[in-house]
Amino acid sequence: MALYSFRHLFIIFTFIIIPILWAFKLRKNDKILKTSLILLFILEMFRIIYLIITDDFRLNSDLSFQLCFTYSFIGIIYIISKKEFILDYLGAFGILFSLAAITLTDPNPFLSFTVLDCYIYHSLLLFNGVYITKHYKPKFSYKGIIIFWIQILFAYLANIIIKHGSNYVFLNTFLNPSHHSNYAANIKAFNIPLINGISVNDVLISLIHNIGYFYYESILILIVTIFITIWLHIFSKKTKLTLTT
Repeated sequence: MALYSFRHLFIIFTFIIIPILWAFKLRKNDKILKTSLILLFILEMFRIIYLIITDDFRLNSDLSFQLCFTYSFIGIIYIISKKEFILDYLGAFGILFSLAAITLTDPNPFLSFTVLDCYIYHSLLLFNGVYITKHYKPKFSYKGIIIFWIQILFAYLANIIIKHGSNYVFLNTFLNPSHHSNYAANIKAFNIPLINGISVNDVLISLIHNIGYFYYESILILIVTIFITIWLHIFSKKTKLTLTT
């Protein structure tokens, strides 16, 4: 199955539209939200246990330091604390992380554990994001931005400590695009040609060479912060763009 072939696009459409329709159909119920967040956490634990049992677990790629996997732990924290600013984060970023993962995941081989687990997990992640946004309409909070950067910090430290091609949250791809570990080289999204065969990775390298690493990092942090702030606003109660029926 080719990347973004008709079959791949059909798979993407299926794993996106079903959880969205499901989230819109169900009524607001705290038990549904709690159950779905716990189920997401169970799926993440199952993924890790399965990889360990089958001897496929790798410290440099399979720990729960990717943003979408850390989300499941934040969901448990919300269940315990009931803090609304966490709910704001779970709604907006459940949608963002799931859409990014579903649309960028290579479907080959589709029946493998890794691919199926990815699609199923992120479909439930999307359900949570849409369900929270539609039914709970959480208020915007800058604390959601702090949660995001705490996740980035944990991933950054994990990459430093683990090494050996560790590339959680694709930080090495962004921060050091000239370096290609086996794991980083397989991130197809960064190697997709844009114009005249130039990839996203080539653009990042060119920016570093032209403006310097310090300014490149500063601009990158600024762009990401602005983007996630706008994203939180879009899916918060204070904006007219909040999903409604």
